[in-house]
Order: sequence, then C-alpha cells, then structure tokens
Amino acid sequence: MKGEHGFTLIEMLCALAILALVLGVSVRILAGGANAAGATRGAGQALAVAQGHLAILENLDTLGPIDRSGRENGIVWHERVRPAGDGPFARAAAAHLAAWRLESDAQSPDGRKVALSTVRLAAP
Repeated sequence: MKGEHGFTLIEMLCALAILALVLGVSVRILAGGANAAGATRGAGQALAVAQGHLAILENLDTLGPIDRSGRENGIVWHERVRPAGDGPFARAAAAHLAAWRLESDAQSPDGRKVALSTVRLAAP
C-alpha cells in the first residue's frame, strides 16, 4: 500500500543491534570507572596512614632506631627510623648533629603501596 509509513523488520533488528552494542560498551566503561575509583580510594587511604605515621615520627622529641609494623583499618603499615650518615648528611656529625632517616609506608588491601621518607637533623 502506497503512502503507509513504518519500519521493516530488518530496520528494527538493525536498530536493536546498534542499541545493544552501545549499551554493552557503556556498561564496560562504567564498570572500569568504578574499579578505578575503588583503587584510588585504597591508595588514598594508604597515603593517609603513611602520612600520619610520618608526622608522628617527625614530632618525636628524641630520635633513636625504630622498626615497627601494624595494621590499621585493613591498611598494613611499617615505620622505620635509622641513621642517615650517607650522601649530603655524612658531615652532620662534624656540625654536632645527628641525621635520621624517617620512613613510613602503607599498603592498602588491594595491594597498592605508598612509601614516604624524609631526613631530620637532631642533637645527638
């Protein structure tokens, strides 16, 4: 019949196939974004724990060798204080100072690891 408008079965199947492809790609993109957000959250939590432990070490009144580990909300942390008599700090003793390397690292439950370190000069 002339003058009637509509879609043929083949046109409908092609439209549905294209829609299925677009939806499939969209679901993959959204799932990847959710995984990336979860990984970023784990790394951020590990960074916060490492920064907190390094701040505690930086504020100690007296420094001496430290090597301790623990677990905090699923984050495994490790902190160390050791002499730093190497490199530019080799002459610290001549200035009547002791150089200490402060290190803090943390690992999130998903395996992301963050390591921070600094050097502090102190009276021996």
